[in-house]
Amino acid sequence: MSDGKGRFGKLFGRWFGAGDFVYLEMIVLAAGVGVLGAAGNLGFRALIRLFDTIFTGYEWRALGIDHGGFWLLLIPAILASGAATLLVFNHFFPGEVFGYGFPNFLEQVNLGNARIKRRWIIVKAVSAAMSLGSGWSVGREGPIAQIGGAIGSAVAQLRGLGPERVKVLVAAGAGAGIATTFNAPIGGFMFAQEIVLLGQTEIANVTLLIVATVSAVVTSRAITGNAAVFNVPQFILRSYWEMATYGLMGVLLGLLSVAFIRFFHATADRFARWNAPQWQKLGLGALIVGGIAIVLPQNLSDGYPVINATMSGGFDMKILLALTAAKFVASSVSLGSGAPGGVFGPIFFIGTMAGGSTQRIFSHLLPGLTGPRGSYALVGLGAFLAGATHAPLTALFLLFEMTQNYSVALPAMIATIGAVAVARAIESESIDTFRLAREGKTLHIGQERQALRQIPVGAVMEAQVTVAPDNAPLTEVLQIAGDTEQSTIPVVNSEGRLSGLIITRNLLALLSRGDELSPLVNAYDLSNRTPATVRPTDNLDQASQVMEAEALDELPVTEESAQGKLAGLVTRRQIARAVNRISVSLSTLPTRDASIYWAAGYRVTRLHVPAAADGVTIRELDARARFGITVLAMRDAENPAAGFVPIAPDQKLKTGDIVVVAGRNSDLRRFARALEMMAARPTPVA
Repeated sequence: MSDGKGRFGKLFGRWFGAGDFVYLEMIVLAAGVGVLGAAGNLGFRALIRLFDTIFTGYEWRALGIDHGGFWLLLIPAILASGAATLLVFNHFFPGEVFGYGFPNFLEQVNLGNARIKRRWIIVKAVSAAMSLGSGWSVGREGPIAQIGGAIGSAVAQLRGLGPERVKVLVAAGAGAGIATTFNAPIGGFMFAQEIVLLGQTEIANVTLLIVATVSAVVTSRAITGNAAVFNVPQFILRSYWEMATYGLMGVLLGLLSVAFIRFFHATADRFARWNAPQWQKLGLGALIVGGIAIVLPQNLSDGYPVINATMSGGFDMKILLALTAAKFVASSVSLGSGAPGGVFGPIFFIGTMAGGSTQRIFSHLLPGLTGPRGSYALVGLGAFLAGATHAPLTALFLLFEMTQNYSVALPAMIATIGAVAVARAIESESIDTFRLAREGKTLHIGQERQALRQIPVGAVMEAQVTVAPDNAPLTEVLQIAGDTEQSTIPVVNSEGRLSGLIITRNLLALLSRGDELSPLVNAYDLSNRTPATVRPTDNLDQASQVMEAEALDELPVTEESAQGKLAGLVTRRQIARAVNRISVSLSTLPTRDASIYWAAGYRVTRLHVPAAADGVTIRELDARARFGITVLAMRDAENPAAGFVPIAPDQKLKTGDIVVVAGRNSDLRRFARALEMMAARPTPVA
């Protein structure tokens, strides 16, 4: 396996190039992830049925709740027993059981290394099944996506793939889980593409997502048949005048989706701010959700049977409105108090009930032009899903595949686009990105911007810049401004510390107005005394955002440990050059040579040289023989602008130098510990 292909690679290497083999391998892995994702989905469904039998089967009958009447008051006890089981389970997996975890999953995929914990396959399945089985008002789709994503991550890590390929297989696993749930391969693909990857994927990876979702649905159909979770009625469009009613329904559901997003997160924030142990939060949640279920037991769990009944034309407008409001509150309280689960199920439920309600209203106003309740309930499901998740294509393709009737296309498009347009106009964040955005995290970052976040300002800044002493008179300042091409002139004191910043365009504007300036005016008086600055360790993305906010083309860079000493300037031009280098690298590296794939367990990292290793040479370290690692390059602490360069065997390390080393994780840790404990060896006397 030394070449990363093994016997299989050697066998097919005669017919396929290196790049072809890698892509063929990825297709095979995607198909495997799809099959495993379908198996994980089916196993999760079995767990839900098991806990449903225990809690709302045996326990429900044991407490006499099935007799109705007074016994319905014991419904909160069912949820409380489920909460107690979750507390016990959390004892074995602390911090991984409670709450709505899908936003964290998206963060790991889009901002992290996409390596999902393998035990999540079990933890998320069991905890969400306990929650759903005991009646908490949550959905199953978020956990299904996380289970599938964990399976994809496990396959990728087992093969030792790089971060980008891990990310694609994680998305493929998540899409496979959703595709299996709704018997909808294209809907699962759009979920992976639009929600998990946020629409940012290469065309080549689209094939991998489709392979995963199709293989998942084929596996599921081979085992369970062609049945789907929703019994979708035949879609009927009575008149093209209904386009107006479907459009109006989309607008109303867009408004409702914004209200749900904000109420959902406000409820979660309220529980988060409550300084109480988890069992108390779950206890209060059980009382609220169980109390609602005493009056409306249809509100328990994800409510799929109730959705099917509504699509079949059941329930009058009063009960539909009551169920909409009940799920609105109960799902927010369930997930906010810590019950594990997803939000897609509640979104489907609310959208279906609200869609059915609007049909009842329209049928009174336009009795001859309004279609059946089930058709509006179905389109309402998709429109509310699009408004809450900001993912219209996922909603549309789910509707197409669930109905197998393209007469739904125009009404669905009008309603979902109306819902998304209204929702985005009022609230720019979806239900999954709302909390992350409030924490200052954005998932919508391109490859170039992600790379800029990895480049420190100190790597590109200009250290030799034109400055003005703070006591320089006006005439000297004008001469300095005339002799430099800089758009800003840092003002420094006698110790080299930044005192202010003169923007040359402001200086010229001041002179052009003809204002009388005293000969006693100096550079300090002309400068902005509180200029925006960045540090050498800040990244280029941060610097570009400060420039945009301050409308500057250049920013002073000040040292962190020198009380504001000027280190240089970083400019838009330097950032643009960095972006260009990144773009060229991203576009040419995959096509120039065959990619290098590290064996499993190997990585490249940077280590700071500690004080204990000051004065030690690479030859004395003998890193390859003693630790099994290779020192690739070094950056001098006294000259960081020079970047990383190869290191000579007899070059002495200094405190603060950064070395780039490669090796196994365990060997790298041993090497880092040895540096911390090492003292410089005395130079031998000739």
